[in-house]
Amino acid sequence: MLTGPGLLLRTEVQRQKSTPWAIMLFIGYWLMFAAEFTMIRFQLGNDGRWIVSTTDQPPMWVSLLILAVVFCSFVVTIGFVIAQWRERNQSSWLWENRDLSGNDVIHIVAWMHAFQTGVLLLYGFFLEGTIFSEGTIGGTLESASFQLFLLLLIPLWFRGRWAEIGLTRPVRLGQMIIALVVLFFFISKVLDVAITNPVADFFGLSLSSEREQQIENEILQAKDTDWLASIASFVVIGILVPIAEEVLFRGVVQTFLVRRLGAILGILLTSLWFALLHIDIALFVPLFVIGLGLGFVRHRYQSIWGAVLLHAINNLTGVLYYFN
Repeated sequence: MLTGPGLLLRTEVQRQKSTPWAIMLFIGYWLMFAAEFTMIRFQLGNDGRWIVSTTDQPPMWVSLLILAVVFCSFVVTIGFVIAQWRERNQSSWLWENRDLSGNDVIHIVAWMHAFQTGVLLLYGFFLEGTIFSEGTIGGTLESASFQLFLLLLIPLWFRGRWAEIGLTRPVRLGQMIIALVVLFFFISKVLDVAITNPVADFFGLSLSSEREQQIENEILQAKDTDWLASIASFVVIGILVPIAEEVLFRGVVQTFLVRRLGAILGILLTSLWFALLHIDIALFVPLFVIGLGLGFVRHRYQSIWGAVLLHAINNLTGVLYYFN
């Protein structure tokens, strides 16, 4: 039986088999991310402010780029899944107690892009519309399928080392609760007046948000459907989505970046990615500021649960507003 350094070396070699595939998917993720921003359009409204919208007809070169990336990503995903499956069968590296590394981040993003590639192929080539009607339980779950995928992926990937991504009891719990109260008051009462509106005025930007309008429509349609659909909307948007986003950003991304770059730069870059991911130029500034607050809570109290709670309360407040 091979033991000692030899076994460790062999395990490292096996572990690297999926990494080249993961890197290619990681690159594909950022190419698609950039392509999404090329579809943003600015239109001058009647009030003289710029209204941000997303075009349904991207330029030909963007369409060709997306098609090429999706096709290549599909091929790479097959190789990636096969490599991951072989690693799973040949060693127990997926479950071993080791520190969060850049390889973990690359693999998580690779799985994210693999999922998005599958979704694009499904809705682009096989389905004419959504599977479920908006406002139904299925429609709510379908619209949040990416976040639900993260809720399965990340805890599974970090099984046995959840503390690495902040899934642990916060330190200084009483102090954290006070900080959450202060931050929620700032977000709900001060942020718009002190930061969001002045920045929008400076750039002449309308705060009308397509993303917010879409979420509002989903909630209102669920409300008009039945009470089960309303509960599903409440649970998914108000609870599950915040958990998924915090596990990804404050759990995986921020933990790695803070260790590599320090607390300030790590929190700043994580908050930037968090704000950009929403593809919402109108509300980029408040999303970024909220991300800073969430990042502070995760870092200061060494757990993501405070950030999850603040994020969930913020979302639940918005959901309850539409149920009044």
